[in-house]
Parts: sequence; structure tokens; C-alpha cells
Amino acid sequence: MQKLLGLLALVCLHSLRAQVDPSVIVQKGEALMRGRSTQMVMTMNVNHEAYQRELKLRSWTQGKDRSLVVILSPAKETGVSSLRIENQMWNFFPKTEQTIRVPTSVMLQSWMGSDFTNDDLMKLSSLSTDYTHTFIRSEKSGKDKLNLIECQPKPNAPVVWGKINYWARSSDNLPVKEEYYDEKGKLVRTLTFSKFKKMDDRVIPTVLKIKNVDSSKDETVVTYDKILFDRKIESHWFEKESLRNSSQDGLNLAVGGSQESLDKANP
Repeated sequence: MQKLLGLLALVCLHSLRAQVDPSVIVQKGEALMRGRSTQMVMTMNVNHEAYQRELKLRSWTQGKDRSLVVILSPAKETGVSSLRIENQMWNFFPKTEQTIRVPTSVMLQSWMGSDFTNDDLMKLSSLSTDYTHTFIRSEKSGKDKLNLIECQPKPNAPVVWGKINYWARSSDNLPVKEEYYDEKGKLVRTLTFSKFKKMDDRVIPTVLKIKNVDSSKDETVVTYDKILFDRKIESHWFEKESLRNSSQDGLNLAVGGSQESLDKANP
């Protein structure tokens, strides 16, 4: 009887895996979160034992290859900007009017003292294109049914994680949790997604919390305050030569990449 039950369980698991395409789940979730383009205002709270700080940020993305982030506050860092074009990244510092290229070797270093890395903020890597996907199981979490997917890096992909475990809601494929492992299989950090609500034309998680395993009391929380999806963005926002102007123009939410003002989005 036990062998029969075990065989039935394996058959059911195989049938479930055949119905669930993990790559489609990851692609749909990423498409909802990224859109064809985004314009966003967000608040980043860094909560460390040694220090706490809050930053207000504005960001633009276009596809998977271009992104720009401008710090709105605090005042001493207002206008500091980070620009990514494909696999190249630059930081602009208005006080010294210097534009400095960020080498790919430091993409996993902290961005502005937070638990998010340069790679996280600039969305250099992509779960849907840089990893292969294996469905592990479905599980319940409160009222939600979640799909757990294991993401393994593709050969020569520009990533450093040895593995990422990815939980997505089966109802809409939106992410709920990600676990990041190093090349030796050690869990390094967790990223959770919460407070799902409608922003612009879709429902997305609006609060992201990242925690490093080695410093359990430290965390960084990002809250999406305003967002526009899939608007046309003028190309100059993603030009290195325009970074100085973008760092100043981007401080005005009424000025942006589309005709619609970000300051009136998601009231």
C-alpha cells in the first residue's frame, strides 16, 4: 500500500509539473513588474543597527537595457544619479560635477549604504533571460497558492548567484519571495514582496524588503509611491552625455519622459 501511495504521489507530481511551465511564470511576473517602461517615485528606508536613513528616489526604466535613478532627498545627496545602458553603469555627483563609470566587478556592492546592490537597483540581470527554471512544488501561504521555482544561472550569464529560489502567486504570477544562494549553496539573503495593490493599470507588490542572512537585524525596505507603466520615454533620459541635465530635471516630478506628469500619478 505504501509503495502504491508513493507511486500515485509521483504520478500526481509529474502531472502537476507538466501543467506548470516555470519559465512562463517567471516571464509573466517579470513583465508585470518591469513593463515595457516604468517611471517611478519610491521611498527607501535603510534600517541598520549602526544607522538609519531614508532616501526618496525617482527612477526610469526602458526595456531590460536602460535605467536611471535620481536621488530626490535627503538634501545632501539630491541629484546624485545612477545610469545604466546595457551592461555599463555610471554615477553622477552634482557637487563635484563628476561622472564616474561603475565597473561590473562592483555591481554586487551596496548602493548608497543600503542592502540593495547596484545590480538590484539598476536591474542589470533578469530572472527570465539569465536563468533556467525548474518547478519544485506548489504550496499554500494564507489564502494564496504559491509556485516555488528554482532558478539556475545559464552558462556565461552576467550573474553571480549560484541559485535563486522564487515564489510566485499562482493567481497572477507575481513574486512573493526570493532566496539568493552563493555558488557554494549557502543562503545569503531574502527578498520579500508585499502590500499588493493597483498602481497605474495593474496590481503589483508595492513594498520590497531585503534582509541579509549574516545580519538578521539589518534590512532595507523600498515602498513604491508613484508609478507609470508603458509610457513613451524620451531617449535623452538614458544618454550618458545628458546625465548632468537629467539629474537636475528629474527633481521636478512634473517634468519627465512622457506627457503625463508623475506627480499626479496614483493619487
